[in-house]
Amino acid sequence: MAYHRNWRKRHAEVLSLADDDSNSSDTDGLLRARFSEDETDSLPPSADGNISDYDSDALVLSSDTDSEVADYLCDDSAEETAPDLGEEIAAWAATNKCKRSGLNELLDILRRQGHRLPKDARTLLKTPKRVEVVDLCGGQYAYFGIASGVLKVLSQNPVFHEDRIDMCFNIDGIPLFKSSSLQMWPILCSFHDFAPFIVALYCGKAKPSPVKDYLSDFLQELQQLMQDGIVHGEKALQVTVKSFVCDAPARSFLKCIKNHNSYFACERCTVKGTYVGRVVLGATSPGVVARSEADFSRLAYKDHQIEKSPLTLAGIPCVRPFALDYMHLVCLGVVRRMLHYMQRGPHTCRLSFQQRSDISVKLKALNGELPSEFARQPRTLLELDRWKATELRQFLLYTGPVVLRKVVSHAVYKHFLSLMVAVSVLLNSDDADRKEHLDYARELLMYYVKKCEAIYGNTFAVYNVHSLIHLPDDVEHFNCSLNGISCFPFENYLQTLKKMVRQSRNPIAQVAKRLAEIENSTKSRPFTKESFTRISTRPRDCCFILQNKDYVFVKEMHEDGTLVCDVLHQCNTESFFTDPCDSKLLHIVRVRDISRTRRRLISKQQLIRKVVCLPANPGEADTGFILFPMLHEIERN
Repeated sequence: MAYHRNWRKRHAEVLSLADDDSNSSDTDGLLRARFSEDETDSLPPSADGNISDYDSDALVLSSDTDSEVADYLCDDSAEETAPDLGEEIAAWAATNKCKRSGLNELLDILRRQGHRLPKDARTLLKTPKRVEVVDLCGGQYAYFGIASGVLKVLSQNPVFHEDRIDMCFNIDGIPLFKSSSLQMWPILCSFHDFAPFIVALYCGKAKPSPVKDYLSDFLQELQQLMQDGIVHGEKALQVTVKSFVCDAPARSFLKCIKNHNSYFACERCTVKGTYVGRVVLGATSPGVVARSEADFSRLAYKDHQIEKSPLTLAGIPCVRPFALDYMHLVCLGVVRRMLHYMQRGPHTCRLSFQQRSDISVKLKALNGELPSEFARQPRTLLELDRWKATELRQFLLYTGPVVLRKVVSHAVYKHFLSLMVAVSVLLNSDDADRKEHLDYARELLMYYVKKCEAIYGNTFAVYNVHSLIHLPDDVEHFNCSLNGISCFPFENYLQTLKKMVRQSRNPIAQVAKRLAEIENSTKSRPFTKESFTRISTRPRDCCFILQNKDYVFVKEMHEDGTLVCDVLHQCNTESFFTDPCDSKLLHIVRVRDISRTRRRLISKQQLIRKVVCLPANPGEADTGFILFPMLHEIERN
């Protein structure tokens, strides 16, 4: 019965379609011309015995043999309004990283249901048949190009109206599998805060050697672009190198200098380290001078340089343009080292079991309190070895000042806050505010480096700790916050590339084909840089700061975009800490009584930045909360 009901439904649909198309040829004649007697005999007859009324779902139209029938049955008006099924499936498959075998099975099911789709996923996704890969530096190598990547980004972002493109490059290695030494070394590029794109890709069992051959194509095109620029539309855009954003091992690889554990490891000054179980550098001492581009280019630093870098030979400076990335330097370097010393360091600085337990309990109580833009919620110190860079940044800027308070000594807490305040100043996106307090941040970092030996012992001040004193120089030189010269966006994209490799055979071809599929299948969307992604009445997503530095708590949301908010003025808040400075300098405040707010109607455009609202004493009775304006970029959309 179900079969006959379905047949009658499709029968009526075909009759209606045939009646609407007054200009079409006779359906019976077309069908009889296209099908043999055996085929027409299998079609269900109509009430009057004609074969024109048939079950359209039971007929699979082939793109090779039945194009006339398919064209006849196609409704042009529907095509203009409804999205193409093949394009939608292709975009869905590329976005969700579907395997080819699974997508082939889906296509087979849909084809048997009467949909006109390709048999193979490669046809649907427009997968390239070949990828140009050459043998180079002991591995495989493919070059994609700088100009082509820039033009693709500009085509998706017509709002770009600058006359100059300031490029940031990242080069780093990443292992592909745990059971193999196979590793990938891509050259990534970004500009104007757009998402990174790939310039070149090397894959081998070791880092590419020699570095001159690895960078040859890249430097050749870069020199040409710096000389001739890039033509986009009717406009010629000047190309400059803003920075190379890499970790310390990658910087030493590119600049051909000694590693970060050597005596003259500092890339900014001529300080000499001392050996105390390991090489420690500490703060600068009298007689230490800054490294100059002229001396570096003529290979004057014999105790620091190994050989002349191919970047120098190409006319690219190698001192100032190489930014000290705070992701590796501060988060994965200093903050992790500090927590390790607190947990299992020398007896002079190691926290007691009760202190460590108190910190872990407070961190656990904060789980779920951070806004939705955070990729991870706080974890206890028991999982410290598995903390990611974003979690270490989270501890430094937001949760650490709360959970360490009243647990560690005043000297340790002040020492931690000196690093937290300095990094917060350097992360401030307000240019005027950041420049005003830049010298103060420099003093705090110098204090932190000088004081760390007294608190954590003489083995604490390694390369990362010493390099803290040079971070303000980078912020001043590049005229941007540390977010603008950070590895965070490059590392995220690097993980995306790694997930495109599903087997050890031809990894470069896999990455190139997946990138082409994404480009062909997904509709290009302009890049918009946002300070937050979610507005809600939930406690963790309801707090924001306005232009006048007042705080608002969203209580209701209207369909027209207006928000009913409780507004809290700065004068009704109090400082969270006063040493080494007043916390209100960073707009970090403590609120004991929320009743001193006034309800107002606020538009979404008035919300400048999201605020992290944490309980003042996690896990205890209500004693107010602490407000931290978000300083970092969004971790999760």
